[in-house]
Amino acid sequence: QIPMQYFNLMEENYSKYGLSVIQLIQIGKFYELWHEPDVPCLQQTYSQAELLAESAPGPLGVTPPIEQVASLLDMRIVSPGKRSLLQMGFPTYSLPTYLSTLLDKGWTIIVIDELSTGKSGPKQRAVSQVYSPSCNLEDCSELSYVISIYFKDDLLGITLFSAMNGHSIMFPVYWEDRDKVARLLINYHIKEVVIWVESEADPGILNKIYGLLIGWNLFPLEPNA
Repeated sequence: QIPMQYFNLMEENYSKYGLSVIQLIQIGKFYELWHEPDVPCLQQTYSQAELLAESAPGPLGVTPPIEQVASLLDMRIVSPGKRSLLQMGFPTYSLPTYLSTLLDKGWTIIVIDELSTGKSGPKQRAVSQVYSPSCNLEDCSELSYVISIYFKDDLLGITLFSAMNGHSIMFPVYWEDRDKVARLLINYHIKEVVIWVESEADPGILNKIYGLLIGWNLFPLEPNA
């Protein structure tokens, strides 16, 4: 029952928060991260792999999020029981210790906590916290921004927004003038990129996005970002 709840919530959270998501579920005094090896992964690493497909010399492998996180936090992955399910975790009180490390690598972290209902029976759980690279209000040491880029023919709609102080700036720019934007972005600490594209856009739009992010020095260093 718990794995089904976990993966159902994961699919829902992908649609809400994007695909660079780590979902932690509380099991007693631990937060756990799960992965089904035999189920295709929807993680955003595929999006980056697709962007790089034409320039890559060979097939690109995709590392599951659980393996990336385990390597990053120097933790072990276990496979308990007969079910093909990989798990890793850490005590709930350790979350603040690992939070900045995960956010700095471009992950959005969804925390699912147990609810105190006072009733017997299966534990009820719900999303209690959402942390993203540009919106971690527990660490305000630097002013972080998210940039939203809207593609419409040869026109780009740019929005910069900081959840820290509510500051925002919006402006349009023509594709031919895109290099001018790079000079402006130097003044902002951008931690997240959101891209909006019309559903009937040119099939080559992925390469266009790739070139734009490279030109603006926004293409993620990590495959999950």
